[in-house]
Amino acid sequence: MCAKIKVMTIVLLSHTSYIFDDESFMDGQLTLLVEDSLDGGPDPEFSLRSTIHVRSVKSGNAFVTHTRTWTDECDKKLKTLADNDDMYRVRVYQKGAEDRGYVSTFTNACQVYESGLSETLTLMLDGAGSSVASVGLFPPIAVCTGEGPITPPQQYNTTIIIRSPIMAPVPDTATYITKMEAMKSEKAEGKDNRSFLAKYWMYIVPIVLVMLLSGGAQEGTR
Repeated sequence: MCAKIKVMTIVLLSHTSYIFDDESFMDGQLTLLVEDSLDGGPDPEFSLRSTIHVRSVKSGNAFVTHTRTWTDECDKKLKTLADNDDMYRVRVYQKGAEDRGYVSTFTNACQVYESGLSETLTLMLDGAGSSVASVGLFPPIAVCTGEGPITPPQQYNTTIIIRSPIMAPVPDTATYITKMEAMKSEKAEGKDNRSFLAKYWMYIVPIVLVMLLSGGAQEGTR
């Protein structure tokens, strides 16, 4: 099996285009564990490879710690997956959660191998920012050539992108209800705020018509 070490850190920059109102929202409250499989077949075995610490959802401040040393054995397993045109699988869950609730993704193993373990992990959090809803894995090489990496991979080079749903505008129902109640009260009290013409047009129009017709008749008799 691939060897493990206690801590081997690589600090990555991250960003987000999603905004929360609270300046200190979820500051250091979310830790996600990343497992992968270097085995093929329908029932692959997963092992822990990385830990993602989300310090701020608003700013996308997160960093990753890789807890597994990349050995020759790991390299051989990944190369075998690539040669067999198999999938490289990743799953993520929240540390300390009662129900792990894995979210998973996969990509062609040859993309990961030929990219020299460089990757971008995109994490979509739920509306509350308290758990991960989905994960995406994107190696920089999209089309495999079969030539292998330029330099032998030594450890994952991971960029983390944190995203979260945009909150939809909330309708101002309180103001609408207040206006409706005011209109009901005015009708109940018999108030009518319409203009003079709006109120009495049905009386004014006949009088105007009679005056116009009477004036025309007088001109015709001259």
